[in-house]
Amino acid sequence: MARMEVGAARPDLSTTPGPELPAKPRTVDSWMAGDFIFSALVIKKQSLILFLLRLPAFIPWIFVARGWFSLNEKDSLTNTEADILGTGGEIAFFLAVSITPLITVTGARWFAPLRRWYGIMFMLIGISDATTAAISTDFAGGVFGRLAGHTFLVTGLFIVLMGIPVLATANTPAQRRLGKHWKSIQRVTYALWALIVVHLLLLDGFKPFQTPEGDGDPVFHQRFYQAVAISLPLVILRLPPVKRWVISKRAAGQQWKVWLFVSVIAVPYLVGFIYIINEEIFTGMMCLTMHPPAN
Repeated sequence: MARMEVGAARPDLSTTPGPELPAKPRTVDSWMAGDFIFSALVIKKQSLILFLLRLPAFIPWIFVARGWFSLNEKDSLTNTEADILGTGGEIAFFLAVSITPLITVTGARWFAPLRRWYGIMFMLIGISDATTAAISTDFAGGVFGRLAGHTFLVTGLFIVLMGIPVLATANTPAQRRLGKHWKSIQRVTYALWALIVVHLLLLDGFKPFQTPEGDGDPVFHQRFYQAVAISLPLVILRLPPVKRWVISKRAAGQQWKVWLFVSVIAVPYLVGFIYIINEEIFTGMMCLTMHPPAN
């Protein structure tokens, strides 16, 4: 048997090629953790994209700004502000409660800060809606009548009042100070959700609109049905058995089953959002251009 001589060269094990490890899949979260580099300017990808995704929250205020600064010229606020700010607040709320199901479905968390952002903006828009309505609407009974003169106004006022503690505690210092009690306060969001649906039901009623104008759809122009269509998929994805099933399929590498399921239940969600955004833009442009409807 041949022997290795003392001092003979030995194989360099440090450079001996071994089996290649599979590359770790690159997730959206990891991509978002990187930077955009513009010459000498470095911007976090997540920070920039979140900044852009936050901007739509200001659109309702942009639409009513001209009415505010013109002191309700041509009754532009009287005839449109409830639709613009109310609908804008509704959109902000549904965006906020869409974040958790979206995290469940995708497994990504880079957009999680939008949940707090749109929740805060929902309340700020709601407060500006109530303040503007107290000054500009034409309901009888003074300020009280403008805020609580009808059942749908009472529910709207309750939404604003109940949302104030949620708004006041929607920050990291409050979360640390309140500890486990913080989540209890934030669960008021579910009561607000129910009140929003009731508010829209009292506003429009169950019966679909019967008008020959427009696109001929008497159902989805009604805010109550828009809210129900958007809410149902969000509630389904919050059910513990459904949530567990989605997470298990993602963990098993069967994301396609999750997307197939979501593509079915997302249809009413998308249809409802299309109509509610259309309403916001249509009415908002009337206020912005000072051509409010007659009533």
